[in-house]
Amino acid sequence: MSKIPLNQLGFTELETDLYLALLTQGEMTGYAVAKQINKAVANVYKGLESLTQKGAVIQTHQDKKIYCAVPWRQLLDSEQRKFSQTIEALAEQLDALPEPDENEQVYQLSNLDQVRSETLAFIHRAQHLILADIEPDALMYFAEALQQAAARGVEVRLKVYEKVSLPGVLLTLRQNGTEVYARTDTIRFKLSADGRHFVTALLHSNKKDLIQAFKSSSALMNMNIFSGLAYELILTELKQALSQSNLELAQQILQNTAHLHPFTTQNQVFQHYRQQYQQRYNTKPLTDDQEPS
Repeated sequence: MSKIPLNQLGFTELETDLYLALLTQGEMTGYAVAKQINKAVANVYKGLESLTQKGAVIQTHQDKKIYCAVPWRQLLDSEQRKFSQTIEALAEQLDALPEPDENEQVYQLSNLDQVRSETLAFIHRAQHLILADIEPDALMYFAEALQQAAARGVEVRLKVYEKVSLPGVLLTLRQNGTEVYARTDTIRFKLSADGRHFVTALLHSNKKDLIQAFKSSSALMNMNIFSGLAYELILTELKQALSQSNLELAQQILQNTAHLHPFTTQNQVFQHYRQQYQQRYNTKPLTDDQEPS
């Protein structure tokens, strides 16, 4: 039987042998453990002392010390609590570090786990508005996070291809979406968070392999991606309303989505876009009575 990799808990090879011997054979003296694993007695006592300090072994306080392994479930629970506390402490310290200037580069993502992680991070950090077009087999990765974003007050608008229940999320259902989705043998999605971050990805139909994916915080590219998503969502809804000759619904759609137009309403997406390039190139903002030449 291969040795259980307790080095992942910070155990040395000797400590692993000692703990597993006590765990499987029961309580023993240090000398008996040394004979059991065929190691030098002096080194065994040092290892047992170290394991005691780590909370993996307990000992009696008698003239002849007896050592006993802490049950493995109890040990793992304790290590998990310590790890969680360490992560929380690190998060607080890292959060206090100054943030770098926003990077305008475009990055290619290399694997599906990276795509999921980056997309979820954008969703979790969103403060105002998320627009997305997500095909069914990719939606499962982000549905919960999108609902959580909507619950904390973020406006989440999502184009979908099949009927789905996402409380709080504003859904635009693509007409004949299932048929449209079936036309390709891939899985596609794109998402814009606050018009500051976007990710777009193409996945293999096996849901395991990544074909291609990109992310960027470029204000220019985010403006283009956000605008494309906004007009795609609006157009999809308008086409369905107009196909039913429902002008009242079409007018309502236009009213409900008026705030999405970045340049017309100068919303937060536009403000970020303008601020990014004003600061970088020291350009003066236009006043209300000025027009670009």
